[in-house]
Amino acid sequence: MRILSILLFTFFLTFISCQEDFELDEKNPNSETSLFAASSRQEKISSTNNEEILIPAILNTQWRDFNSIVDMSDDDIRNTLIVELNIKTSESISDLQAMSNLELSNYSLLYTLLKKASIRKPSELRHMSFEELRNTIIVENAKYLQNQNKRDLKKLPTEKLVQLGYSWYLPIEYNSLINYSDGKLSKIISPYKFKLKDNKGKSMDVLKIVKTNETSNNHFKYLGVYHIGTSNDNYNLQLAGSNDLFNWIHIIELDHDAHQGDIIKWGEGYLIAYEEDKQQGNNNIALKYYNNYCSLVSNMSIYSKSIQTSINSFGVEGTPDIRGVSGTSPTNGNIQIGFHYYDGNIDRLAMGILRNGNYWKAWKDALSEYNLREMNFKGNIGSRKSFRYGETDLTLQEARLIKGDWSTWKIMNSFKLFPF
Repeated sequence: MRILSILLFTFFLTFISCQEDFELDEKNPNSETSLFAASSRQEKISSTNNEEILIPAILNTQWRDFNSIVDMSDDDIRNTLIVELNIKTSESISDLQAMSNLELSNYSLLYTLLKKASIRKPSELRHMSFEELRNTIIVENAKYLQNQNKRDLKKLPTEKLVQLGYSWYLPIEYNSLINYSDGKLSKIISPYKFKLKDNKGKSMDVLKIVKTNETSNNHFKYLGVYHIGTSNDNYNLQLAGSNDLFNWIHIIELDHDAHQGDIIKWGEGYLIAYEEDKQQGNNNIALKYYNNYCSLVSNMSIYSKSIQTSINSFGVEGTPDIRGVSGTSPTNGNIQIGFHYYDGNIDRLAMGILRNGNYWKAWKDALSEYNLREMNFKGNIGSRKSFRYGETDLTLQEARLIKGDWSTWKIMNSFKLFPF
C-alpha cells in the first residue's frame, strides 16, 4: 500500500492542474462539499449514435468485456442488454424491445448502481419493474443529497438520477482513499517533490510510471515515460528510470513529435501508447511494444503502429491511456484505449479497441462525457490514468471547468463512467 500511495501521489504531482482540496464532513460523510458534486442542472446526452451509448453502458455493467465488444454489432449489444435486463428484473422481453437504446442503457446503469451500492440485493431486483427501480433511487437520492426532494427528483430523466446517485455513493465508498484528513492520501510519507525533473534538468511533464519487477541489479525498479518541450508546440517522448520514484535518470528518447505517453507491463514486455503529431495539427494515437526490459531501454520495439483518426473530420485524437490488454502481445490480443478527440471547439472523451495489432474500433464515450458535463465541466477533458485500488479499477481524470481558463483544471477520481 505504501507503493500505491507514492505512485498515486507522484501521478497527482505530474498533472498540470491546480485542484482545490475538498473533503467529506467527518461528522456527516454524506455532505456535499465538493465544488462539482451534484449539480441540479440537466444536460442532455447529445449522441444519437447507437454504439456511443450502448458500448459504454454494457462495459459499465460488466455483462460483457472489451474483448467481446470488438465482434459485436449494435444489434448484438442491444439484444444483450434486453436479455440481461429480462433476467435481472421483472420487465418482459416485449416491453424491453419497445424501448430506445438510451432507455435500455439508462436502466442497465440504474440496475448496476442499485446492486453495487447494496441498495437492493440481486434477488430483490429480480422482482422489480423499472418504475420501482426509479422510485428506489429517488428515495435514496433524497436521503443523501441536500436540497433534493422526491417531488423534484421524480421530474428528472433516469440518466440524471443515476449520475446523482453515484455523486453521493462513490465518495462514501472510497472515503478511505479521498479523505484528506485520515484517508490513504493523508498518510503519504515525506519526502515529496513538485515540478519533477530528470537528472538532465528536464521537466518531466505528464509522467506515467510502471513498476518493472526486474531482479537484475543494473535494472531500474521503476520506468517512466514523459515528454519534454523542444519549442512552443513541439514535444519529444522520453524514458527515464528510478529506484525511489523521486530521483530519475534519463535513459533514451523514444520518439520525436510525440507526447502524452502511457506505459504498462505486458507479460515480460512493455506497451507504450502516446500522441504523435508528425504533421502539425493532425494528431493521432501511436503504439510501441517492446518484448523485454533491455529492448525498451534501447528503444528497439518489435511492434509499432500509428492509428488513423476516425472519430470525426478534425483529425485530432490523443492523450491515450491503456485501459486493458488481453492475449500475449499486440499482434495476438486486444488493447483497450481511452483517449480524447477535438470536436472543433473542445476536447471530448472517446475509447477504442485494437485487435491483433491491426483492426481498430473507436467510439465517442457519450455517457462519461454526459456525467462530466453534469459536474459543471465546460472546457477540455484532458488526460487520465487508470489504477488498481483494492479489487477495483479507478481512473484519475483531468478536466477543465471553464474553456480557455488554465486555472480551472481539476483532477478527480472516476469509477468507470462516473467521476467523483
